Order: sequence, then C-alpha cells, then structure tokens
Amino acid sequence: TNLSIFLTKIITFVGMMTRLRKYLFTLVLLALCLTDAQAQFKIYTRKARMADFPAKTTMVVLSGNDLLDIALKNEIKSRWRVSPFDFCYIDEINEIKKNSNFYILYLSTEKSGLVYLNLEKCGEKESFSSLNSRMDIVKVPFGPKEFSTGREIYYLSAMIDIMQHYVENSLIRKHSNFFGLEKTHGSLIKERKKKLYIAREDLSSEIPGRDSIPNPGDGLIYTDGFTVDSLFTASSSNAIIGFCISSNSPSPNSESYQVIVSADRHELLYYKRRRYKDGAKRGFTSKELKAIQAEHAYRK
Repeated sequence: TNLSIFLTKIITFVGMMTRLRKYLFTLVLLALCLTDAQAQFKIYTRKARMADFPAKTTMVVLSGNDLLDIALKNEIKSRWRVSPFDFCYIDEINEIKKNSNFYILYLSTEKSGLVYLNLEKCGEKESFSSLNSRMDIVKVPFGPKEFSTGREIYYLSAMIDIMQHYVENSLIRKHSNFFGLEKTHGSLIKERKKKLYIAREDLSSEIPGRDSIPNPGDGLIYTDGFTVDSLFTASSSNAIIGFCISSNSPSPNSESYQVIVSADRHELLYYKRRRYKDGAKRGFTSKELKAIQAEHAYRK
C-alpha cells in the first residue's frame, strides 16, 4: 500500500542519517504529531483546571460524628478563605461529586488505618481535555481510624490551613501542584529563631530511653504531649511544633506521617510519610531528628 511504501522510505532515509540528524528528525516528527493531536483536542494543565476554585463553592461533608462535625464546622467557619463554602451530609456525597459546579472536602478511611481529609474538584470523570472534569487536589492525614486519643482535633486547624496554602500556591505557581506536600513544603531554616517542640510519644520507640531521653539542645525540645498541644493551640509565635499522625494498629499498609508546622501561621515546614509494619517504627526516628536539626540550624 501507499502507507507501507511511505514508511519504508522513511526508515531507509533515517538509516542513512547521522546520530545528530536522527535526533533532530525525531524531534521534528514528534512536534508534528503533537501539533496534529492538539488540533483535535486541547490539553489543560492542572493550574488551568483549578482556575475556577475561588469562584466555586466548596462543599464540606459532615461525617455524622457529632464531636468531629462541631470541630470541623468551627474551623471551616473561622479560617476557610480560599473559596465560598457550604456544608452537606454524607448521604449527599455521591451526587455532589458528579456536579462540576462544586469542589468537595470530605473525610475518608484507607487501608493504612488512617482517616484523611480530601479536597477534590467535582465532575463526571477525570479528563485533561476538559476544564470541568473531576480532579484530586490534595489529601492530608487527619488521624487514626481506631483508638484515637483525640489529639487530632487540636491539629485539625493546621491540616485545613495546609490544604489552603497548597491551593493558593497551585493557583499562583505553574508547576507546584505537580508535586505532593513532601516536595512543596517550606524550609525549617526560615524559623531558625524559634524552638522546635516534639512530644515524646511522637518519637519512635526505637530510640533508646525515649520517655526520658534528655533534650539534644540546639533548639530541639522533647516534652509531654500536653505542653506541645498547648503551645500549638495558643498559636505561640516562638514555637514550631512537630507531631506524628499514624495508625494505632500496625499492619503492612500502615503509614506514619511526621509533620512540622509553625504554631502561629500553620506554615508547613516538614512533611514525611513512611510505611511501617512494626509499631516501634512509627514517629520521628533518630535519623530524621538529626536531619531536622541540621536543616533547622537554630539560632537565638
């Protein structure tokens, strides 16, 4: 056929070319193919697909847990600033997810044994060729699914603000939303004049003498959970806070998140996820703490 003759001529021609000319020829051919594809349908970036976020209503799904719903309502009402918002119930979630007029914020559980806060753009299906298609925006850990101590309620405000900071950066910076929170957080050295507080219970139990280990100095302080949580809820301008979110029932799918935020502005300074099977491996490890101290570089 004419097509097979044409392809044979191209292959023969390419075989006679030098390596550099083959490379240039490939680039030209690829550009022609892309031009032809784009003529048939347009591809939108994540930033373009999120451009309508400030104008659309974010529906916040209430879980049915009275204590959690009260906390979620209070935090959203007092600090959500990136879009209009409204509340709905869990039985409405499937219909809302299909409606491209909304974004949605909801809680979900996964095999990791954790509960997560999810922010999504609603729509029928995922598609890079439509501005109104469904899209995952960001997901952050909230707390353990079972045997919760309730500490996650204290840090709900921080997780909501982390999501908002991520959205704001995604709307401004071209490539920031291609990477997860582990690649887009701030730097500890920005807060080098503030002391870092971590509850001993959030240290890995592999650390010898975890419950009585002396403070290593250089602005890093190990203390009890009450003190750390109090500094956070007081929005201390002199403290940055490290905390761990992990399952209380270790399994092959368990995840441990080590998070550091500024107590006053809730800026994300450190974010690391690690899988673990052994409960002793949850929390901040000695290796992580050394790296954190080096990056923090505390100065009075």
